[in-house]
Amino acid sequence: MRDIVQLDELTINQIAAGEVIERPASVVKELVENSIDAGSKNITVEVVKGGIESITIIDDGHGIKRDDVEIAFERHATSKIRSAKDIEHVTSMGFRGEALASVAAISRVTMITKTAEDELRNKNCIRSGKVISKEDIATNIGTTIIVTNLFFNTPVRYKFLKKDYTEVGYIDEALRYLALVNKEIAFRLTNNGKVLFSTNRKSENLKMLYIHYMIEKLQKILLK
Repeated sequence: MRDIVQLDELTINQIAAGEVIERPASVVKELVENSIDAGSKNITVEVVKGGIESITIIDDGHGIKRDDVEIAFERHATSKIRSAKDIEHVTSMGFRGEALASVAAISRVTMITKTAEDELRNKNCIRSGKVISKEDIATNIGTTIIVTNLFFNTPVRYKFLKKDYTEVGYIDEALRYLALVNKEIAFRLTNNGKVLFSTNRKSENLKMLYIHYMIEKLQKILLK
């Protein structure tokens, strides 16, 4: 597991994408991709009111080192690359170091994380991209990220969110796609405590997920 570092200006200018969080599904996609890159075998996404009220991502990946938590929320801080030359050899889903910073800029974030080297999990509350409180708690290796008050400081974006059931539909579609292309990982999605889908890495389970995903895609095409 590599340390998280902040990239130099030249590399930033070459890779910057200006990550924009448009809706709850954008948050889920970015954070779940981080969980996949962390080597997770099980990823659970729990949303309340379509992710508008809260989004919780729970994984059993390798976690984030205690000393790296604060810098992880800085823009263009990443463990995936060290310079623009490394882009040619990137195998991870993300490498720009923008996801956590983008999410933290428009919401309230709590991160609970533990590596194999840590005795206790480190719970951090982040506001405006800065860690404002820390505490140690006992739990398993991995990372849990809780996102609340989405778009609290950008009311224009909040205004354009759809109804809860529409937003959870976007989340469902994004997570089903990630589940289909990462068959070695078990995924679970709940909304308001109700399980919307789960995978267990078995071929039959994934086959049904694929069929459901394609039916939804066809329905959207026909309704256009």
